[in-house]
Amino acid sequence: MLVFRFGQGLYFPFSTIYFHNVLGIPLSLVGVGLGVLAAASVLSGLVSGPLSDRYGRKPVMLLALSGNAAAFFGFAFVGGFWGYLAVSVAAGLLGAAPFDAARNAMVADVTREHVRARAYGLVRVGANVGWALGPIAAGAVAASAGDSALAYQVMFAGAAVSTLAVVGALALLARESLPGAEKVGARDAASGLKVRAALADGPFVLLLGVGLLLYYVFTQDWQALPVYAKNFLGFSDWQVGLFLAGNGLAVILFQMPIAYLLDGRSRVAALAACSALFAASSATLLVFGSFWGVLLAFAGFFTLAETILEVAGPALAASLAPVERRGTYLSLFGCCFGASYGLSPVAAGALLDLRLPEVLWGVQILAAVLAAAGLWKLSVVSRRREGCQG
Repeated sequence: MLVFRFGQGLYFPFSTIYFHNVLGIPLSLVGVGLGVLAAASVLSGLVSGPLSDRYGRKPVMLLALSGNAAAFFGFAFVGGFWGYLAVSVAAGLLGAAPFDAARNAMVADVTREHVRARAYGLVRVGANVGWALGPIAAGAVAASAGDSALAYQVMFAGAAVSTLAVVGALALLARESLPGAEKVGARDAASGLKVRAALADGPFVLLLGVGLLLYYVFTQDWQALPVYAKNFLGFSDWQVGLFLAGNGLAVILFQMPIAYLLDGRSRVAALAACSALFAASSATLLVFGSFWGVLLAFAGFFTLAETILEVAGPALAASLAPVERRGTYLSLFGCCFGASYGLSPVAAGALLDLRLPEVLWGVQILAAVLAAAGLWKLSVVSRRREGCQG
């Protein structure tokens, strides 16, 4: 995960600058590409999970990572909007989203329930270290080479090479973790049946609704808060960078202690705490416009909320899933991120264009409250189900 996210960190921070400033693609059309990529990621989640349940986690991971590497190479050599759009579609259909779903399923396969949260936490720490190092390396390349197209192409190619290194490591070192992998031939091949079965599971559908609401807040802040801080509050670039860096540092420091704290405890209660923290973050942004207020909201409440969400969410999805549909459940839960990532920036952009940031934070508070209500309902339904089974 460290190497994989390092490669992504070489690409994402400077991709919009390259496509707009170097290729001349309007920012609105760059946004269209991001939205299409998110939509394609959701579609891929409907297929990749059932495939990982039938053929195994490792083949899906290797195929997805190979597709991701090809997409990075493709982005390096597109010449305009239509090429950028085509590669965005391919990156969504066969890229990071199927890899993440299969990876989460593999983590669940190889860990016992009482240590699963810390396993997800450890994976996420590696990812965040890589995500922190990638932009630093990309910034050094961009600073030394100026604004030439070649500098950006070298960074994107570097992202592809690092992803291929992960492909090689997984191919040589990782064992297939699919339970009962020797009985693959007897498995149900119909992806649609697995997806329909998952969507007929009431508690899991409630979790999907909660996930959409929480990831709406999670993805929106990353898109909206830097613009809000700079254009509405008058923050300098270094102040914006400071609270973003504070978030990354806090994740690295607190992810594992929080994961240890969550193991052996209710995932539903953990996500309820996550909802409360997201609401506290948005309320702080609604009331305070100072640098310290934003730092508390983003590097404090928001960071604690995301460290819970990224561990308790997949752990709860894995515990709700029958073993034979674990990949399907986790890929559908992963779709919550993709769907929210496609929606939340559009809503944030519209509200900021209308100069209504207070509505933006108010909607986030409402989303967190609705998520908490959904979690209460999930706890009631789960207790009812356990009582019937008993």
